[in-house]
Amino acid sequence: MTKITIRDIANMAGVSPAAVSFVINDRPGVSDETRRKIKKIIEKTGFQPSVNASRLVFRRSFNIALDMHSVGASLNDLFYVSILRGLLDQSKKYGYNIVFTEIEEVHNEAVLPNIIRNRDTDGIILMQSPSAAALTALSSLDIPFVAVDAHEKGAPYTCVCVDYELASYTSTSHLIENGHRRIAFISKGSVPDFYIQTFQGFCRAVEKYDISIPPDWIQVTADDEASAYVCMGHILAGKSIPTAVFCAVDSFAFGAMKCVQNHGYSVPGDISFSGVDNTLISDYFKPSLTTVSIDKEQIGALAMDLIVEKIAGKAADSVTVLSNNLVVRESVKRVV
Repeated sequence: MTKITIRDIANMAGVSPAAVSFVINDRPGVSDETRRKIKKIIEKTGFQPSVNASRLVFRRSFNIALDMHSVGASLNDLFYVSILRGLLDQSKKYGYNIVFTEIEEVHNEAVLPNIIRNRDTDGIILMQSPSAAALTALSSLDIPFVAVDAHEKGAPYTCVCVDYELASYTSTSHLIENGHRRIAFISKGSVPDFYIQTFQGFCRAVEKYDISIPPDWIQVTADDEASAYVCMGHILAGKSIPTAVFCAVDSFAFGAMKCVQNHGYSVPGDISFSGVDNTLISDYFKPSLTTVSIDKEQIGALAMDLIVEKIAGKAADSVTVLSNNLVVRESVKRVV
């Protein structure tokens, strides 16, 4: 028996192969009446769509390359794991496969993986901003791309962004509104655009209340929980101790809080903490962390929506997610 194809279903229904694909992948673009007609034919014939057939008909791979380059976007980071969840869930709605890969750099030149170099992908999603070398290499191709959690303001490419300046301002302001005037700062200097945004938000909050901060309370060498622990140790070794600490990333707060507790101080009794992210652990850490919640699954879903728009040849503007949703928990104590 000859295998039924998408074109056969389209001929039976008197529609285009694209309309059949929209129905198979549960996408908009066809009327309810046409959708019912195609589904009835599919059910009657027992048709099973072939990925290879779809590729031939639509001249697409139905792959999306996901570049997990090493700077900041680790699979061990719960922030990015949640983004991936949203990305994967949304990819199912469009019928796309997500293929994990990495754009490496050798001697300041980007080395594109085979899936990109051989154009076996319809689009590329980048975790964080592309480097100058990667941007140059990608710009020479005809493959659309979207950056996720890009930190560069006014980036010349489509991205899904978090307003870290606003998030930092919101988190720091909460400490100030609870009476704190001696506030330390821990952030990540290895990603300059991220550091600049978080520091600007912090400064905007403290300057509003004419608060001065000792230089040794500004720590910018955190990259993970362990290095944030070290940063907090430097703060505690100073001449005076803050009553509160703003951490630009929740995981930095976890490391800093451990350091404080290991030095015999209590949280929030002696030192309060606030952060940005609202990862899963933030609610279960003891004490639970006050933080600005970023909808990470929404970031992933939006990235998928944007790349599909670009694959279709449509304009796709950058999007900034809500960045001032404060979640108040146990880590901040009000002081008089």
